[in-house]
Amino acid sequence: LSWHNVSVWVKKKNVEKSTWFRQHHQDVRIINKVSGLAEPGSLVAIMGPSGAGKTTLLATISQRLQGDVYGQILINGNPITKQLMTRISGFVPQQDLTLKSLTVLEHMQLMARLKMDRRLRSSHRNRQVITLINELGLVKCSNTRLSSLSGGETKKVSLAVQMLTDPALLFCDEPTTGLDSYSAGAVVERLRSLAVRGKTVICSIHQPTSGIFDLFHSVILLAPGGELAYQGDPQHALAHFNSLNIVCPTSYNLAEFLVSQLNVTDQPESQTKIQRICSKYSESEVGKEHDRKLDKLKQRKKQNNILEMSNGIPHYGELEDEFQKYINIQSPRWFTQLYWLVWRSFVEIFRNPQEQILRLAFYMFIALLISTPYIGMSVDQAGIQNMQGCLYLVVVETIFTFTYSVFHTFPSEIPVLLREIGNGLYSPGPYYISKMIVLLPRALLEPIIYSAMVFWIAGLFGGVMGFLQFCIPVIACAITATAWGCLISAMFESVATGSLISVPIEQICLMFCGIYLSLSDAPIHLVWIKYVSMFYYGLEAVSILQWSEIDAIPCSDNKNVPCISSGSGVLENYGYNASNFNMDLLGLGMLYCFAHLIGFVAFQKRSKKQAAY
Repeated sequence: LSWHNVSVWVKKKNVEKSTWFRQHHQDVRIINKVSGLAEPGSLVAIMGPSGAGKTTLLATISQRLQGDVYGQILINGNPITKQLMTRISGFVPQQDLTLKSLTVLEHMQLMARLKMDRRLRSSHRNRQVITLINELGLVKCSNTRLSSLSGGETKKVSLAVQMLTDPALLFCDEPTTGLDSYSAGAVVERLRSLAVRGKTVICSIHQPTSGIFDLFHSVILLAPGGELAYQGDPQHALAHFNSLNIVCPTSYNLAEFLVSQLNVTDQPESQTKIQRICSKYSESEVGKEHDRKLDKLKQRKKQNNILEMSNGIPHYGELEDEFQKYINIQSPRWFTQLYWLVWRSFVEIFRNPQEQILRLAFYMFIALLISTPYIGMSVDQAGIQNMQGCLYLVVVETIFTFTYSVFHTFPSEIPVLLREIGNGLYSPGPYYISKMIVLLPRALLEPIIYSAMVFWIAGLFGGVMGFLQFCIPVIACAITATAWGCLISAMFESVATGSLISVPIEQICLMFCGIYLSLSDAPIHLVWIKYVSMFYYGLEAVSILQWSEIDAIPCSDNKNVPCISSGSGVLENYGYNASNFNMDLLGLGMLYCFAHLIGFVAFQKRSKKQAAY
């Protein structure tokens, strides 16, 4: 693997020029014309001070960075596409994002189903999983949940997942971060053993101990600004810096010393010193030898062997035989991806019963609060307001409860999913459909319990059959609310931003539900809003069920009080139509489909922008 004159630019907000109505951005260079080489059988360390661009360089050469990248990345002298790089390499992130309720064995088996060739037998996949668990010393914790693992065990699991397909290249971002010296050494020794077996292993690492530093075959030093300060044998680095009159004290950790020399301080000569180190490296014999190797590789480039992907079908030309096994890997089918994603989500739910019980208990408590003030409602003029108030609270609380329960849980899962999608584990479609499926049971069961409490405690009309009918629009409101929650979660990266947008929209829709505004007198240019309001459809549907069978309502003895003498009159007073029940359910169904359609498009758009590291 080689990279030539690689530069990376990102857009950052210019706070001084930005205003509340217009954002100004400026291009900032993170990596500056860096060239490098990683040969098979070598363990390469990318080192440098904080902010030097270690992770950015690692993500760039592994083709997992979404941004403005310039330069060439070659395999055996040939350009490589992002699709092929994903197939032939593994990437172990600094922070392993995954759902934590699975055990190590279950997680490995799931990843094997999603990463390995679908034509392989289950016995072959299971054998590969067991082999990796044994090799990485994970036998004792194989039945332990991921949430209960130590830092070192978590790193090993991440490494094992990437090794399922036996990749030719392995990229590790800060594999020793958060580990004690023993665990860090064990992880790096494992990486070195993989390199010795012919793999190319590249790590970004901050300040390794001297023992860990000696395990690397090659080291790349990055200076602030993403400039190359050194690449070569770690032991030769000492001689190179000595030639620059930068001498490491005898008892000092060499790795820590090298990084410290590249730190920018408040002293004006600090930047000059770093620029001198970078320029002297390119002029040194080590730097010139490094350039000769890179030039030799570029000369091997075959113009007819450009790797490309057309309509999902790879065309690689005369590619080396060692990559054929990666090229021929067939991903799991769409329904296989859907099945395993649904399975994982349900396991996550069933293994966290406390969360489900607390949510249901809170929902039942709300039902009790809503229904208690309406006990003993009568069918009279005062009862009309009481009934509509009760129905309004039922619909509104259902919609808000299910919208925000999704809205506050879905965003925490999205970083995991976007990373997995970026790494080619599955496509956005199966995941989004799996989310829709997993949300349905709760949206079906909890509203029945909620409706039962309100219906019987408040004494709503209709008996058993009326209760069963009453559940239908309440369930429809809950299901539609989950779709709205998914839409907001998919469109906005933070809960705060999503709330800022969703709350005003919900308030406008709430205004046109028939309680706050007489729909028959609403301005003609605004009356259309009720047709995009879940609150309107839900409240009209439950109102129809309660009032359509009421033929007579006694009037007040006070003749100055307006009298509504029938249930149909109540519906007309609120701007509802007794024949609209089925249309209301259809309206909720259309809003459900529309919200999920827009939510899926937004989620898919985010997945294309998200860096896969």
